[in-house]
Amino acid sequence: MKIILIGFMGSGKTTVANILAKKLNLEVIEMDQLILAKSGRNSISEIFSLDGEKHFRALETKVCQSLKDRGNLIVSTGGGVIGDKTNINSLKNNGRIFYLKTSFSIINKRLKNDKTRPLFEDKEAAKKLFNIRQKLYEKFADKTIITDGKTVNEVTSYLIHLL
Repeated sequence: MKIILIGFMGSGKTTVANILAKKLNLEVIEMDQLILAKSGRNSISEIFSLDGEKHFRALETKVCQSLKDRGNLIVSTGGGVIGDKTNINSLKNNGRIFYLKTSFSIINKRLKNDKTRPLFEDKEAAKKLFNIRQKLYEKFADKTIITDGKTVNEVTSYLIHLL
């Protein structure tokens, strides 16, 4: 079993992945952590500022491909993983993709003091990116889980029910 969580930054992928892992006794893979390890940088922001988003996306594709044939894990993706269909196809191999759909207003509240997300620094640009990505998340997801108004435990329980 491979469970892939997609959604915009701040949608709860990491939190849900960690709770799921405990309940299902599965390993969690944080894609951004693997990208960071491959980059040799100290943060995602540093990758973006020193190497550029294009370099970050190339590392992201390498990480996706390294996970292609792995099973029995939960993959918490970065919000932009859906920008390249190759990434989704690599992740989807032997797995199911769940989209954690969260409104921009909730995400904005969650990330208002977060300085670690370079693509959220400009709120107007982030809102445009959010709108573009929504269609891609919907397109590539096997199931969409609306998270607004739900606790993390409710989201996790529902996801387990869908499995």
